[in-house]
Amino acid sequence: MSIENIEGLDIAAWERWVSYRKAIKKPLKAASMAAAALKLSRYGKDQAEVVDQSIAQQWQGLFDLKKKRDPSEPPQKTDKQKAADDARFSYQLDSNEKMWRETLQTPLGKLRLCDALLARYLMTPDDPQLPERLEWLKHIAGDLMRQVDLKLIAHDAHLVGMASYFWGGPAIDKLRKAA
Repeated sequence: MSIENIEGLDIAAWERWVSYRKAIKKPLKAASMAAAALKLSRYGKDQAEVVDQSIAQQWQGLFDLKKKRDPSEPPQKTDKQKAADDARFSYQLDSNEKMWRETLQTPLGKLRLCDALLARYLMTPDDPQLPERLEWLKHIAGDLMRQVDLKLIAHDAHLVGMASYFWGGPAIDKLRKAA
């Protein structure tokens, strides 16, 4: 088969490829010339890009174009990376569930949960039930604070903030004395 008979072959791209192979001292052998030209022709309108890619990467062969990623799209993870992410997520979930069970068993843990709930409530200032919810939470937090060593509360900025929100200056003074 003659190279001139290969339909759709980009002659300029082919000549660049042959010149490159000679320059790297890996000239195409007569037996593989037609096969390489046929392979290049199958890339259609991308022939010049395929040759440019192979030359830029210093490859000895012609390969499919590496897909250029759109910078606005996040990179795609491999199956191995996805499996590692899944394993890490599963471990963290188990760890969090264990901590959740153990933390909720203590008044201090329940008090921290109250603080998180207060933060959530305060993010919805338009909620018509907000005053009732805050009052309920204030009573729960007050009961729990009586069960916890005040030194532990005084050293937790979030809990101090919650005490300040619910009971103001007197609560802060009490916590300062305890610390």
